[in-house]
Amino acid sequence: MSLITGVLADFALAWRLLTTIPLPFLPAAADRPAGLAAAYYPLVGLILGLVLAGAGQFFFFFLPPGLAAALLLALWAGLTGLLHLDGFMDSCDGLLPPRDPARRLEIMKDSRVGAFGVVGVILLLLIKLNALAALPPAYRMPALIVIPALARWAMTWAMARYHLARREGTSVFFSAGLGWRQVIAASVMAGAAALILMNWWGALMLVLTWVVMTGIARLAMARIAGLTGDVYGAICEVTETVLLAVIVVF
Repeated sequence: MSLITGVLADFALAWRLLTTIPLPFLPAAADRPAGLAAAYYPLVGLILGLVLAGAGQFFFFFLPPGLAAALLLALWAGLTGLLHLDGFMDSCDGLLPPRDPARRLEIMKDSRVGAFGVVGVILLLLIKLNALAALPPAYRMPALIVIPALARWAMTWAMARYHLARREGTSVFFSAGLGWRQVIAASVMAGAAALILMNWWGALMLVLTWVVMTGIARLAMARIAGLTGDVYGAICEVTETVLLAVIVVF
């Protein structure tokens, strides 16, 4: 497989893993480890961000802020197929209540959602909704472009930096073949986008992304001795929500 073909195959896999938008003109390569695609997670986030920024300009121009924010949030969740929200809910159920590590992993593997997951996702969506409604217009477009990229960069870092809690499942699939070359590529994309589009705010957001990712990863390490696919989703969702809220607060 040539370099260009490999790059396109890895990007196509990253796109299909992280979005629900069809990509018929780029076929997936079944023999490529999924971890190679992690280099393009921030690029997928940037493209999603461009879609969200365009939709946001339309919604907020024609509609009241509350309704515009609600529609934008629905689009944001729909474009990712609720994948990261599902991981966030499972992480809340597994990591927050008092349980032993083995039982936590069982709970996170269960398809049913418990009280911690329900309350957690309601609070997360409420914060995200109100942050979207309150985003200053001057920052709305760059924030909507950059934040999805940074959240997916955080996933790439977490996948490379912290070992897995299980030896099977989605986390093993996602991290197979992932090395520091992919992490560096993802970091360059995410860092360049943040600094070019948001200047010093971009530098602050890079630091905050690192802090959020590290905090959630260390919580998982302390409670289940590793990370899972659900934890990756939680890192993505919490990072997006924290960055939106911080822009509004400051």
